[in-house]
Amino acid sequence: MAFFLASAMALASIGSANAWGDRGHSIVAEIAQHHLNPQAAAAVQKLIGPSSMAGVASWADDFKNTPAGTGTKPWHYVDIDIAKPGYSEDDCKGSCLVSALRDQSSLLADIKRSDADRRKALLMVIHLVGDSTQPFHCSERNGDGGANNVDVFLRINGPDGKELPILPTNLHAVWDESLVNARAYGWGGYADDLDSKVLPTLPSPRTDQDFAKAWIDECHIVAQGVYALTPPSSRAGSKAPIALGPDYQKAAEPVLDKQLATGGLRLAALLNKLLGP
Repeated sequence: MAFFLASAMALASIGSANAWGDRGHSIVAEIAQHHLNPQAAAAVQKLIGPSSMAGVASWADDFKNTPAGTGTKPWHYVDIDIAKPGYSEDDCKGSCLVSALRDQSSLLADIKRSDADRRKALLMVIHLVGDSTQPFHCSERNGDGGANNVDVFLRINGPDGKELPILPTNLHAVWDESLVNARAYGWGGYADDLDSKVLPTLPSPRTDQDFAKAWIDECHIVAQGVYALTPPSSRAGSKAPIALGPDYQKAAEPVLDKQLATGGLRLAALLNKLLGP
């Protein structure tokens, strides 16, 4: 149990910096790869070789922590306070998830660019589309850093229904890693389940010139609901950790499922447009 707790805390610390974590991004990419048209699938294979999209879905998180990639850190999120109805250009502060989605998509679609440039853009697009559905990458509340500064004690059940060890973490990391890990033992089976059960219920995503803003506005609305779903601290007026238990997990799961599936659907639709016929 001590080993599990240490591992879980390590995952939580990773999740606080990465949208969805490796599993969530793999799920989004795997779903998308199943829905590419033949032309887009061939173009993807040409650019990334034998790797699967799921296998490279977290490259952008690794890259941002290198000297060459440090300037891409702001590309992964846009902090929009939940008191606002949606995105405005003032939220971008030079570069953000909205501008990065637009710019990297344009670069990927430009066949005059080198394969190396387009490969890097593809890796970015695969990852950033996943970021566009993580509620805390398109929101914040009173400067809480996308819920990174909201401490929680997490007590939830694993895939087998048994209670996991209580975990001190933060609200952002709960959605990055903890809820996803507790949903299924393997991310592949989880992706298949979302593909067959949730995707058919979703509308086709926008891919027009304003797609990035539209996607973030949709994500922001979801984030407003997630903040509302989260209970206050057990001590009024304090910053004591919030206790989240199985009831929260149960209420969050439909939102989690829909957001991951939406990411897969968005990524497939965008790549089909950019790389398809």
